[in-house]
Amino acid sequence: MAEYGTMSPAFLGMLYGTDYVIDSFVCTEAVSPGKPVYQTPGSPGTVHATYVSGDVFVGIAVASQRSTVNSVGVYEAHEVVNVLKEGSVWVAVASTVSTAPTAAYATASGTFSVTASGNYDVGALFRTNGSSLAVVEIHGPKVIA
Repeated sequence: MAEYGTMSPAFLGMLYGTDYVIDSFVCTEAVSPGKPVYQTPGSPGTVHATYVSGDVFVGIAVASQRSTVNSVGVYEAHEVVNVLKEGSVWVAVASTVSTAPTAAYATASGTFSVTASGNYDVGALFRTNGSSLAVVEIHGPKVIA
């Protein structure tokens, strides 16, 4: 968060650039902007934030200015979530990224890391360096092996 009087350069789920593809799905659990979303084979109309073995990476939830009394900026279960399927978006990083462009792997906590071991290969690429936020580029859904 920025200091008083200083504007943050970006926020989770903020689109980067003007070339992107967004699709909408019903989420089966709460989904936060800037977090990866997955789809269970056989459930083409829904997504969820928690990876389960065999799931397909669909994309990254983008920020919404819509909010409710219970949550600000978070898509609640059974709401329609906007998902970036192709393009670039600001995400939280697990540790400092200083070697962009480099591969970005999704972690179990929903952040992104340069470390492959123990994380999910979602076919993403860091486009900027950063210590808390960085830009990740994705190119469509990917089966996670």
